[in-house]
Amino acid sequence: MFYTKIISDLRGKADEVILFHSSTGKDSIMLCDLLSKSFNKVLCVFMYLVKNLDYENKYIAWAEKKYSNLTFIQTPHYALPSFIKYGYLGIKKDESITKTSISKIDQKIRITQNINWSVYGFKKNDGLTRRLMLNQLPTGINYKTQKAYPLMDLSNSDVLRYISDNSLIQPFCYAKDRPSSGCDISQPLFLSYIKKKYPNDLKKIFEQFPFTEAILFRYEQRETS
Repeated sequence: MFYTKIISDLRGKADEVILFHSSTGKDSIMLCDLLSKSFNKVLCVFMYLVKNLDYENKYIAWAEKKYSNLTFIQTPHYALPSFIKYGYLGIKKDESITKTSISKIDQKIRITQNINWSVYGFKKNDGLTRRLMLNQLPTGINYKTQKAYPLMDLSNSDVLRYISDNSLIQPFCYAKDRPSSGCDISQPLFLSYIKKKYPNDLKKIFEQFPFTEAILFRYEQRETS
């Protein structure tokens, strides 16, 4: 498949890569498996909204145990400074904080880790913006920015099939219509699931984003009325 060609071409340029990794998502799970088979070192960058959540750490621990040439570093999510600047969901507000971006985080990590190439799990079917961007990269590699997108032409079902066929850990899922989900702190279904399965994580979310407690309360009131 085309993703193997992209990885092969990238391997001709580098023996170490940075992978921006969501910890729990299907695209990251597939890319971990693919990249670990081709590169000497895969440095996974996990960007967190709430630090040290058990349900996310479980996935990180699984990957580190399975792949000996893979390591994780963690850094605040690029959206977090914006959340703090505007006090999103009750987070402690600081209007003086400087916004950042995934590109700025990428560049900083490249310098500190001395790795020049980055891999992302972007796919054309993720949305119009992604499709327009990736349509400009027929090889799946942007040689100018030194970024690669091996999964660009895959569907969500293609990724889930790869995970199943290779007996990899299943992506985090808190609802049937969300087969691969992240830390959706504004979603009541997510908060309800975390309350049932990872109550300590819910406490950390409430502490950092106090208004999420009201979101969950209103949801539970509707469900019981």
